[in-house]
Amino acid sequence: MRLSPHIQRQVFYVLWIVAGFLSAFYIYLFFFGVISNVLGAGPLFTGRPVLLRFTLAGIVVGVSVGVLNVFVLPGLLKNMNFLLTLFVGTMFDVALSLVALFCVVLAEEYIMLFERPELFSVPDRLKSFFFAEFYVLLFYLPLVSLVVNYMGLLIQRIGERTFWNAVKGTYHTPHEEERVFMFLDLYGSTSIAQQLGDRQYHDMLYEVFNEISLPVSTYRGEVYQYVGDSVVITWDIQQGTRQMNCLRCYFDIVERLALSRYRYEARFGVVPHFKAGLHAGKVIAGEVGEDKREIVFHGDTVNTAARIEDECSELDEAILLSEELLFLFPVRLLKNYTTRYKGSITLRGRFTPISLYSISPKNSVVSREWEACSRCPGERC
Repeated sequence: MRLSPHIQRQVFYVLWIVAGFLSAFYIYLFFFGVISNVLGAGPLFTGRPVLLRFTLAGIVVGVSVGVLNVFVLPGLLKNMNFLLTLFVGTMFDVALSLVALFCVVLAEEYIMLFERPELFSVPDRLKSFFFAEFYVLLFYLPLVSLVVNYMGLLIQRIGERTFWNAVKGTYHTPHEEERVFMFLDLYGSTSIAQQLGDRQYHDMLYEVFNEISLPVSTYRGEVYQYVGDSVVITWDIQQGTRQMNCLRCYFDIVERLALSRYRYEARFGVVPHFKAGLHAGKVIAGEVGEDKREIVFHGDTVNTAARIEDECSELDEAILLSEELLFLFPVRLLKNYTTRYKGSITLRGRFTPISLYSISPKNSVVSREWEACSRCPGERC
């Protein structure tokens, strides 16, 4: 069974934390191995058994902390600022690390009971742990946890792909790429903002943008920009067109908002609806800025996608896409959708017309109802 991209990302994050703690434990082992040799204390920190012990400890601690960070802490820390999240997350990780190490120590002693009973002594081992290693770990584990948490929060702030692309220098030199762009814009944003007020409007956008993050990652997209009440999502040409990921992402967002409509009505008195414009083509990708560097995409493809989204209101459609993008989708998958030719239209700022299509799934009742509902934003349906 193939895991969804969202689950894959969670597993990757846990493995990344495990790798971080394994590295930290190996550094710990190397450091004290050098000290023991310098002081002439003998091979206390050398040999295969010691290496296996530290490897086991690193894996147990890493998995424990990884599971905590993926499944527990996000819900507890989501309303905290960066520094408070970093501090509280680090404290949780240190506490769990010590508990996990304590369990490893107990497990080692009980294994010793079966292999060499004459050496079995839990009190002596615990005394050694709490009055020797414990104080070193109280200093060392917070440093390790601080680095792991800081890197995790940094990646969350700037985006996983952006972080790794910056590390690899992918966009240090501008180059040409073929990409798919989807511009999502909130229907009736001005009237909704006036109705809710600035703070409540922000709270609604916060919830909506959080809700659409899962479909974006599930269908292998990445958020390029948040611009006011709009979101720009992008895919490389293969990821976006294979399995029609960019379209499936949009309709997943639509259905998630449809299923959450009563929650939005109860809290905000309105139901958010998005219109979307999609286009594919070549862009120049590179880094810009000195004090604050960003990865940007320049070219007619981006501007055209934005203009296509503008046409949604003019043509009374929830989603429009260009003929260039439509012809990139697998024919066998297009059979599950209904496409309607909207005409060859000269978009604002362009000299040549472009053929536009609307599209909807054939067998999605929720999508059809939601698409119809999207033409009456702010009202109860």
